[in-house]
Amino acid sequence: MSEHQLLQDTIDFDAPPGTGDSAVLLRAMQFFLRYQLGAQSMPQAPNIDELRKMLPILEGYVKALVVCASGDGELDDAERAWIVGFCANAGGTFELVEELRTLNPSDVNVMQLMQMTERPGLFTHALIYNAIQASDADGVLDDRELATIQMMAGALGVGRDYVDELVALYREEKAFFAKKMAKLFPTGHPWG
Repeated sequence: MSEHQLLQDTIDFDAPPGTGDSAVLLRAMQFFLRYQLGAQSMPQAPNIDELRKMLPILEGYVKALVVCASGDGELDDAERAWIVGFCANAGGTFELVEELRTLNPSDVNVMQLMQMTERPGLFTHALIYNAIQASDADGVLDDRELATIQMMAGALGVGRDYVDELVALYREEKAFFAKKMAKLFPTGHPWG
């Protein structure tokens, strides 16, 4: 029996509205917006298709992360995996996630990214912070990556001092996360 047939056999065609893949994706996206981006109220969208009308914002956002994380001359596998995971958690489409898996950073037109949304300023500071996270996903926050982030931040109207504050905040959060994991798994994490 093929994997497709096995999946087909698990679909409940009599499931009530509001259940199934679309409903799960909508809840996942809402969770992401609330707990990753700090949204106190959700955008008015009754379903995933409506919420995905913000997809141009996400596409520009994650491709900007690709540019920053490759500021040291390469996009490390860990950095790419972080960006792909971020995009999937944010509700990115299958097509966008697949594009990110093979996207060559040199093929990204930065000016075109800036024009993908009419409201780029809404997520500017979060974008800078996430660019720092993505760039450090390989365990090395390279000076060239930081320079790329500083350049992007400057183009978005954010000064060097503010970026330095975000880097410091990221390092504090990273240290806190390590401390938290040590407390939650005092005998070692089950998955290393």
